[in-house]
Amino acid sequence: MASDRDGPKGWRAFPFGLTLVAAIALAILVGLGVWQLHRLRWKQGLLAKIAALHGAPPRLLGPVLDRVAVGQAMEFTRVSALCAPPSQPSPMVFRYALHGGQVGWRAMTLCRLTAAPYDGILLDRGLVTRFTGAMAPAPARFSEPVAVTGVLRAVASASPLDPARPQNQNGVTVLRVIDIPALADVARQSGVAHPAPYVLAVEGETPAPAGIAPAALPQDIPNNHFVYALTWFALAGILAWFYIALVWRRLAGR
Repeated sequence: MASDRDGPKGWRAFPFGLTLVAAIALAILVGLGVWQLHRLRWKQGLLAKIAALHGAPPRLLGPVLDRVAVGQAMEFTRVSALCAPPSQPSPMVFRYALHGGQVGWRAMTLCRLTAAPYDGILLDRGLVTRFTGAMAPAPARFSEPVAVTGVLRAVASASPLDPARPQNQNGVTVLRVIDIPALADVARQSGVAHPAPYVLAVEGETPAPAGIAPAALPQDIPNNHFVYALTWFALAGILAWFYIALVWRRLAGR
């Protein structure tokens, strides 16, 4: 008489390798779904902050930066600031952007501050209208900032795998993103020693520089994280169903 170990049934027929692979894949899919739920809560909070900005009066930049200096997060705070005149012309710095499906370039300038704890903050003054669709910005100078109102945006963390190195072409500094090293490079070019760790996305300037269209806040922020979470959970369910069906057929000898 043949023993169970020689037949299709029993532990010998159990797919241990397949089970390990399926368990790892299932854990990854469920983990991605949970991560998307965390992203959903983060996005809802972000959208709530942006909605609260509409109609919110600007706060003086100095007291807000005092809070930043002691570790408080102040992103998406509307502020107003007065910029001190620079001792030399500001460097020409532009950041890559997409606007309306077209390539665009945003003018970046240091606003010099006279009070501690920071001696400057980087301004994202808006899109240079004549550079719309251009693959690279040309040399262009604009009037120095004087009085600005805008929204604080956090500086991105530096990525060790894909550092956002500034590129200098024909006297123009080109940035892909604003991270800590990029901020330090622009500050060094501008003679600012201790820049604030935020970007001030300008909503309006007095006087307004010609040729720049302020675009401080994104107009349409997608929030599809719940759909993404359902997709990952659905894939996890499909994987579990196929695994159970396969194991059942194998152990049943079919």
